[in-house]
Amino acid sequence: MNKYLITLTAGILSLSACESKKPNSDLSSTQALATAAVVNLNPAEFQAKSSAGIIIDVRTPEEIAEGKIEGALEMDYFLPSFQSQVDQLPKEKEIYIYCAVGSRSKEAADMLLQQGFTKVYHLSGGIQGWARAGMPVVRE
Repeated sequence: MNKYLITLTAGILSLSACESKKPNSDLSSTQALATAAVVNLNPAEFQAKSSAGIIIDVRTPEEIAEGKIEGALEMDYFLPSFQSQVDQLPKEKEIYIYCAVGSRSKEAADMLLQQGFTKVYHLSGGIQGWARAGMPVVRE
């Protein structure tokens, strides 16, 4: 009986070893978009990388008056015009997005992915985490 089980197990293992392990190199663009994900960055990473792309502050004007990251575009996530502003952004550019603490900008970042953006970076902890890390904040 043991000899039979060993032979059966060896047969199954040898058949499964013959299965093709070749990766599918014919991924469609739809499949590639489905694998895109928002990349969370800590303040130091965000500062180091964001100069390569477009920085977006999705807070309200009142919140932005308290200070923002230099060079950030102001695009209030709660306004109906937010979508039309997003439509103006080039989809091939890296997008760096933040809000006060991170939840609103995470929603906005997920929305950008759904609209075809593939290089979306999110500031973990928002501007509050940024300021706690000693990063520069400008007031205009």
